[in-house]
Amino acid sequence: MKVLLPALVTFLLLCRSACANFLISEGTGARCVIIQQSGATATETNAATDLCRTLDAVSGATTSVIEEGAQNRYEKWNQIIVGPGALAAKYFPEVHLDQFGPEELIMKVKGNKLLLAGGRPRGTMYAVNRFLQEQCGVRWWTPWADNLPRRMPDDFKEVLKVGNLNIHETPAFEYRGPYWFPGFEPHWRAHNCANNESWMIPEDLGGCIYYKGFCHTFYPLVSPAEHFATHPEWFSLVNGKRTHEGAQLCLTNPDLRKYMVQQVKKWLRESPGAKIISVTQNDNAGWCECPNCKAIDDAEGSHSGTMIDFINYVAEQIEPEFPHVWVDTFAYQYTRHPPKHVKPRANVIVRLCSIECNFREPFTDASNADFLADLQAWSKICQHLYVWDYSTDFSHYCYPHPNYFVLGPDARIFQQYNVKGFFSEGAYAGQGHEMAELRAWVLAQLMWNPKQDDKKLIREFVDGYYGKAAGKYIYDYLQLMHDESKGYFLACYLRKEPPYAKFTPLAKAELLWQAAEKAAANDPEKLIRVRMAHLPVLFVWLDNWQKLRHECWEKNGQWPIALSRKAVADQFKQIADGVPGKDWTQVRVLNERGVQVSQWLADFQKDPPDLGPEPPHRVWNPRPPADLPKPPRRAVDLQDNMANIYKPGEYSEIRYDKDASDLRAIWMPGTHTEWAFRIEGTKLPKRAQHGHWKIYAVIRVEKNENCPPDAGAFSAGIYDDAHRDFVANISPRADQTGPGYRSYLIGEAKSTPDRDVWVSPSGSKYIKAIYVDRIYMVPASK
Repeated sequence: MKVLLPALVTFLLLCRSACANFLISEGTGARCVIIQQSGATATETNAATDLCRTLDAVSGATTSVIEEGAQNRYEKWNQIIVGPGALAAKYFPEVHLDQFGPEELIMKVKGNKLLLAGGRPRGTMYAVNRFLQEQCGVRWWTPWADNLPRRMPDDFKEVLKVGNLNIHETPAFEYRGPYWFPGFEPHWRAHNCANNESWMIPEDLGGCIYYKGFCHTFYPLVSPAEHFATHPEWFSLVNGKRTHEGAQLCLTNPDLRKYMVQQVKKWLRESPGAKIISVTQNDNAGWCECPNCKAIDDAEGSHSGTMIDFINYVAEQIEPEFPHVWVDTFAYQYTRHPPKHVKPRANVIVRLCSIECNFREPFTDASNADFLADLQAWSKICQHLYVWDYSTDFSHYCYPHPNYFVLGPDARIFQQYNVKGFFSEGAYAGQGHEMAELRAWVLAQLMWNPKQDDKKLIREFVDGYYGKAAGKYIYDYLQLMHDESKGYFLACYLRKEPPYAKFTPLAKAELLWQAAEKAAANDPEKLIRVRMAHLPVLFVWLDNWQKLRHECWEKNGQWPIALSRKAVADQFKQIADGVPGKDWTQVRVLNERGVQVSQWLADFQKDPPDLGPEPPHRVWNPRPPADLPKPPRRAVDLQDNMANIYKPGEYSEIRYDKDASDLRAIWMPGTHTEWAFRIEGTKLPKRAQHGHWKIYAVIRVEKNENCPPDAGAFSAGIYDDAHRDFVANISPRADQTGPGYRSYLIGEAKSTPDRDVWVSPSGSKYIKAIYVDRIYMVPASK
């Protein structure tokens, strides 16, 4: 036994060492001090103060920040050493902070010392912020909403401690820009480690990577107003003519090159803090087609040939005076494909732009194959590759845009291909845009470390920002929008109606938001957040009101919101007006063009005249037309909901009609002659796409007073798309129609997938409207 005791004691000591914790507070009493070292920068001083304030908020204790030299009085206390300096070097000699990069950080415990430090200018601040987030559970969701560590164990208020830390981190991307309006506030950006220059971060919060110019700087650098009259050769030759309208610069012109160098140097001398200068093409096409430019572009296989050749010249010329400045240019639209031979110089940044992509899918998807190929190719030739990505719908800021679940995969793709800078352009014109707060926060986390579980981050945000009770419904909404958008090309400018804007998915989305509001009802602050996030779904209801009403009727659905469009518009306005004193609750702008909420809502101040109480449900499998002989069982009933209708709400629309066989008919005013009702042959049931049929149109004609007997009532026909020929057509007179629905024989014809059935009004002033109930096909003998 005596032999075993030393070994046992050693084992217990090792266990104690391995399980040792760095105690920060116990009960409401602090068990550590924060040491601010002499020579600390303003950023490091602010970091120590912020650490103290946040730890006190988390623990309920009162922590002290002491200056270097006073630490001996607290020798028995745990001590947090903030930033580089003599104490860091004394107690952590193995950590060479003087060799750290500008944002490299360390969190390390040794005995009763915890080092939170990093390189300058931002490393120490990020060490503090990452410590508070990763070790203490603090979250800065938005500038107006944070989360003190509700994720800590139940007894965290009694004991706040961290383990035997030794964490050494460097951000995945040197330039990190989550460009969303809720992420513009400097303190939020410092806390979440964003360092781009939009809405400058003051130096005492670490500053930022400062661009001079930023984008589309050709004409700001070389003004057409000043130079085109005297130097037209400096501007693009397009279709044989020098022009500055919708054009670019002539990048091979030697005098233009010299002038550009002068301008770049002038800009940099005016802005000595700039680390990057933007020399970037205008936001249009119009590249130069002169022989010299064309020769380079042809040889390089891309218009990026002249661009990189030009930028290399500028970068080389300014390097002696500005050795630490990068010259930045775009791989954007017509310059997106990389050149075959020329490579960017070591002091050149190329920003690859993804504007043409499908943002519903990751860049590894087949729909984005061209962009991925460009990313791969640029990564091989460019030492400093940045990406300008797009994460909103610029034409509809307040519209569902289900790219939520590609943010993580795309960030990891950028890291895989050695991208150095990551800028994500979102809705930047104001508050209240679709999932703006979520995207800003999630993107900031992924820009620091793309290897995090992005779905976990999203779920954490919705639970933390909206409250866990509401968050589960909101996460289900995100998943719903993602699922319903499968197969849809999600551009950053809305191209066509997305599938999730149809009645069935939108009704499901609406019920989820109503459930989220109910779940948040007892927390006024979180209820405001939930209601604001509900706005995009309300936007879709209002923007597609009549179509959605008709779809609801079509599907025998339950209308989930008020039957009055004006009432829903008033609800939207009430939410968008916000809460006095809370600027973040006020929604003003709806898209990049600056359309105001008040302008958009002006169209909804009255309910449409044709919208009344919700009609009875559609009748399925109605009886055959009463005015036809009893048809055989093989007859085919093509109801109005099979038709393509033209200009819904103006030239045609599905309306409730108590006299129609299924209680629905397609209304068309008598004022036009368009084929506003058309059933394509390819949409017919398979058995109706061949064989001989008698084809009837079941129509009701509504005449004006004093309608003459010979007035045209309507036209109907069968049209062969393959042969561009009419197979049959009729144009009944007013006296051949009756007061109710009648079956009109269009003709007896062979059916094929190429043959469509159409109906149009006559364009007569004597016909108020026609109503098409259905097309009825009866088998005919050959």
